[in-house]
Amino acid sequence: MRYIIIAILILSLVPVASAEYSSDGPNLILSRHDTITGDLIYTIGDSKYSGRLHPNATYTVNLSVELPEAATVEFARLYTYWTWSYIEAEGTYPDMLVTFAGEEVDPDQTFTDRKGTPPYDYPSGTYCYDVTDQVGSGGTYTAVVENTATEFKKFCVRGIGLLVVYNDPGGDEIEYWVAEGCDIISASEENGITPEEATVELVFVGDLDPADVGSAILTTVVASGDKGKNALTFNSKRYDSAYTGEPYPDLAIDRRDVTKHLADRDNTIRIEDSGDHIAPSNAFLVVRSGSSESPGSGESTPGFESLYAIVIILALVLAVRRMRS
Repeated sequence: MRYIIIAILILSLVPVASAEYSSDGPNLILSRHDTITGDLIYTIGDSKYSGRLHPNATYTVNLSVELPEAATVEFARLYTYWTWSYIEAEGTYPDMLVTFAGEEVDPDQTFTDRKGTPPYDYPSGTYCYDVTDQVGSGGTYTAVVENTATEFKKFCVRGIGLLVVYNDPGGDEIEYWVAEGCDIISASEENGITPEEATVELVFVGDLDPADVGSAILTTVVASGDKGKNALTFNSKRYDSAYTGEPYPDLAIDRRDVTKHLADRDNTIRIEDSGDHIAPSNAFLVVRSGSSESPGSGESTPGFESLYAIVIILALVLAVRRMRS
């Protein structure tokens, strides 16, 4: 029943965004949700900002994925995050060829957005590719973006991301949500846009039993979040300055434990700009079943106290025997 509800509601997840910016379609949507025994991996490899790619120029990223020996890939998604696509002074859409693991791939979903007003009304986007067949048992994969324009079009690549969701019979049970998109938001006193208006909202639709939750990890990918003039809200918990240019200014990634702030239904995130000019592009929520305690967490391991006491007693007995001998 839960998945029927998700199928009905998935197309209705339209974010709240500033009217100052135009959009070519849904900008941040929930694309996948399931429960499996396994895990989720997201990496940007050795991504960095490309600078302007002229016609025939290429941009290369190496992405490494380590999977358990018995793991099988449920699905794999490649994301190209691009921006500043233009010809002369006019914004346009890039002529882009992408190869992954030596094979040409075509996007099965594209998200674009643009400022909508001059100057520099250049579009940005996230292109999404199904690369499940290319990702096998793990390893290092090379992704190449080429500017194939015949005119003097130019664009920049902010980075490339690879998401792998895999099954592992020896792993934990997880429930995961994957959101994709590109939504430019920018608060501006000059243009009369408040941070409340420059906000993207996304709902991770579904019910949870808090008693069965061990941990919950939220990962969000936000292009250009480098000034800290922004905020992430998960349900009622607000995190100011969530995006400060890590791992680099053109692609900020925030990963945090939100276990204590989970709701039992329809967990909601809001990404707010307050002068940073950002573009939320991905959100991944992974809820793990079972106990959240782990070695090194500060909690004692069951049974360890008794073992420790036995060791101390044995040491005392040996010390007494040596004194008597």
